[in-house]
Amino acid sequence: MARIAVGLLVVVGVLLTGGSRSVAGGPGAADTGAMPMAAVGSAPDLPPAPPATVRGGAGTASDRLAADVVTGVEQFWREQFPVQFGRRWVNIHAFYAVDPGDATVPAPCLRQPSELADQGLFCPRLDVVAWDRTGLLPRLRASYGDGAVLVALAHEIGHAVQDRLGIDAAAQVREPDRYPTILIEAMADCFAGVVVHAAVDGRIADVQLGPDGLDRAMRALLTFRDPVGVAISRTAHGDAFDRASAFQDGYRNGAGTCAGMTVHNQTFTQRGYSSLSDVMASGDLALDDLVGSMGPDANVWFGNLVRSRGGNWRTPPATLLRPRRCDTPDLARQGPARYCASSGAVTASAADLGRVHNGLGDYASAELVASRYALAALGALGRPVQGPSAGRAAVCLTGAYTRSLLDRNADGGFGLSPGDIDEAVRELLDQDFAARDVTGQPPSGDLGFQRIEQFRAGALGGPAGCGV
Repeated sequence: MARIAVGLLVVVGVLLTGGSRSVAGGPGAADTGAMPMAAVGSAPDLPPAPPATVRGGAGTASDRLAADVVTGVEQFWREQFPVQFGRRWVNIHAFYAVDPGDATVPAPCLRQPSELADQGLFCPRLDVVAWDRTGLLPRLRASYGDGAVLVALAHEIGHAVQDRLGIDAAAQVREPDRYPTILIEAMADCFAGVVVHAAVDGRIADVQLGPDGLDRAMRALLTFRDPVGVAISRTAHGDAFDRASAFQDGYRNGAGTCAGMTVHNQTFTQRGYSSLSDVMASGDLALDDLVGSMGPDANVWFGNLVRSRGGNWRTPPATLLRPRRCDTPDLARQGPARYCASSGAVTASAADLGRVHNGLGDYASAELVASRYALAALGALGRPVQGPSAGRAAVCLTGAYTRSLLDRNADGGFGLSPGDIDEAVRELLDQDFAARDVTGQPPSGDLGFQRIEQFRAGALGGPAGCGV
């Protein structure tokens, strides 16, 4: 958090290489005219694809999984590409499993294999997908499960989908304002979301991913976000919110949505540090300073919301880190931050909130406080503060409040620093505190994936996006 607010960025830039590298040039791609966004037919009756020819590898578990993934994902696009876009799928020329430490085996499109360390790429000049088989895939699989390998390789194949839609390197050079890197990467994340949904539905051959693996797959995707404080530039790929948003759009809305992404219909939240003091503090406020600044700010924003909807706002105390008597039973079950329905107070446990603050960052803790103000606002409007709908609405209104911090002018006072949105996404993915109702119960069965969706609904649609 910072006391100097910043504006929301809609990005225009030039595409160059990044974590998923594109090398200049491209195979004979389809024309660059208008692309049909909706399904244009039924899936053709195509035989299953033979196992993909993967050059390299030593038959390890990760190698076998990668071969299954690229075979299944390409078969999916072979069937769905004509349905979605009215065009025949052109098979990817080759797949490469590369050992970055073996200089004797060349890597496609690179000067030396070591350049691929901990990365994957799609090379349009040769029409190949390659990945680090000794570092990247084993690490992802050990940390996040098989779904992580699916996400990583589906993202690279997503670039091949773009290429076949005419969004190739030539188009990027010809129309840099139309195809900045951050948009190209968002589209590939979106196509990966399409594939992951198909895998959850059992439609990717030899690749199993249950709903319980969805959060882990998203965690893997978010490890590829840009470092905190990186400004929008020629190589920016997006922060955690940008990447999660694109992935969820593909998961929920399908391939047509991905292909239809533009710099005009996408909102990107990535930004760089705006001051030396922000850099020195890594964008974080001390917990006491955070609460001291946020309490009055959240009171004004949620109070204005309630009054604009015809309700009466009872101002919670500005000092949050203080235990208060409350007749609401089991108050502590709400988590580090708490809303007392009987008194209207928003309070917090300094120790519990401090652990979130120190572990995930200052806006992770601020998000929890905002979610309790959201419950207070729901109560003031006569909306339920108990039950699944209350928890989901609290998360959504927290997203709307967060958007207000992004939208302020540079002299607007309390606001966000680089990395705050990443902290919000991580907290929602890892913990359910923000979604707990007044009794401390989160919506049963909701994943972090759903909590991020609810937060996005508020961030992109405001309170009206939350039904408030």
